[in-house]
Amino acid sequence: MFSTTLRIPDPLASFLQEEAKAHNLSVNAYLTRLLEADREEGRRRRLAQDWVAYAADLSDQDVAYALPAQAAIAAEPYVPFGDEP
Repeated sequence: MFSTTLRIPDPLASFLQEEAKAHNLSVNAYLTRLLEADREEGRRRRLAQDWVAYAADLSDQDVAYALPAQAAIAAEPYVPFGDEP
């Protein structure tokens, strides 16, 4: 497991602590969720960009490589984060 020290301005640190507490999480757990959500969003964004790129070139639409990733995303349960419904 990776361990590090963060240096963030006091107002941002206070905000971080308040948000973690509001979600009944430790600061570590809250930051982990934020990073996991960002990683997932990046994965979805890259997949969408790939689909757009392939759609732009009708002669090169072999997207079978992406089907397992799509199936994995579709199978994941929706887990709301923060104030999401």
